[in-house]
Amino acid sequence: MSFSSSDEPAAPGLLSAITALRTAAENADGEALAGIVASDVIFHTPLTSRIRFEGREEVTALHRDIFAVIEGLSTTEPLTRGDTGVFTFSGHVRGLKLEAMNLVRVNDHGKIVEFTIFARPLPALATLFATLPPRVTARRRGRAKGALVAALATPLGLALRTADVLVPRLI
Repeated sequence: MSFSSSDEPAAPGLLSAITALRTAAENADGEALAGIVASDVIFHTPLTSRIRFEGREEVTALHRDIFAVIEGLSTTEPLTRGDTGVFTFSGHVRGLKLEAMNLVRVNDHGKIVEFTIFARPLPALATLFATLPPRVTARRRGRAKGALVAALATPLGLALRTADVLVPRLI
């Protein structure tokens, strides 16, 4: 079910862009993004505010990486207002369930110009942090730097997965 205010209808192309994005996610088809994102698209990751991905080629490549590490993605119907829509999605990262919300904004041509992802729970997000950046770094900067990023990020994922098991027993 979509929500639109009667005084601010959804922008032209917003629902079709979100539908195409949801289909791409559910089919793990990163290449499909090239046709629905603007050339100057910006992707804000939930992993850090220090990095954002810009441009059609980089955001499409990033989604190939995302779809390779998050398994079994499923999405929900969007809520829309003006040029912005949101929908939730879930999947698994190394066996942990990840739940997230995707905030999408489109331009006047119905192309996605901005993504912002919010994700939970923390152990799954940390596992994503330990899994995705090494892959992206290896693609962008080489295998050695990808291995370095993995060495730096992996302990965080392990620590939070362990804490997630032990801390609730103590509370």
